[in-house]
Amino acid sequence: MWFAAFSILCLAAVANAQQCGGILPGVNGTVTSPNYPDGYGPNLDCHWSIPSRGGRIALVFKDFDLQAGTEGFFGIFGGRCDYDYVEVTVGDRRYGTYCGDTMPGQISANQDIHIRFVSDDSVNGNGFKFQFKIDHAGNTPCGEHLTDNFGVVSSPNYPENYGNNLYCTWVIPGGPNPVTVKFNDFQLEESGFFSTCHYDRVEIYDGRTSKGVYCGSNVPETFTTTNPVRINLKTDLTVGERGFEFEYSRVTPTQAPPSTDKPAGSGDGSGDGDLLF
Repeated sequence: MWFAAFSILCLAAVANAQQCGGILPGVNGTVTSPNYPDGYGPNLDCHWSIPSRGGRIALVFKDFDLQAGTEGFFGIFGGRCDYDYVEVTVGDRRYGTYCGDTMPGQISANQDIHIRFVSDDSVNGNGFKFQFKIDHAGNTPCGEHLTDNFGVVSSPNYPENYGNNLYCTWVIPGGPNPVTVKFNDFQLEESGFFSTCHYDRVEIYDGRTSKGVYCGSNVPETFTTTNPVRINLKTDLTVGERGFEFEYSRVTPTQAPPSTDKPAGSGDGSGDGDLLF
């Protein structure tokens, strides 16, 4: 009996080590590439997201070893990471692409940070390890990791006007059972005449795919998915409106036990007492 239990635990540990990507809900954590430090596998495409929820994220890579890219042309033109690479995005702007042993420097941002790791079908390296922590400076985080099967969520101060200079993120984990998201009310600052949602905006992600950017009274469409859902609210320094309210519900089998799944990734961002900043 004890041998069978030990075998199951070992298999679970191996399976967890092979997981690739996820949305990290904790305020700090340590994350590694699959199978680190013994070499990642071929044909990987992993994506980790760290929601800031109104705080400031500090991200640092502690180890980094990927297949090297091309070296460029006689030192005149820079090389490219066209085999295995890590791409870092802050908010909606690409921060940089890295390969070989050239790791990113420490990154500090008050927007969500996304780390994408891609490997090709041949040579690999040891992989990488990064750590992150989020400082809310004593303020309440703006947004939430929504793990219940049903809920109603509203923007800050709803139905009164929301505040200025907000960056909020709500995350609904993915899973085998589909979740439906429906907006019941929506009113943000209108966009400028020559711009699209340049002032206050909500952007909705179905997995890695943006479903659209919304402002004014342009209510997002109801949708159903098994992917993780990420809803970002970003406001500027002036003019607040009523905001929004949405509800979500997940269809679950009546006999299914409560979910205990952690976000995919070899680190779950649930905390690490030995952060090395």
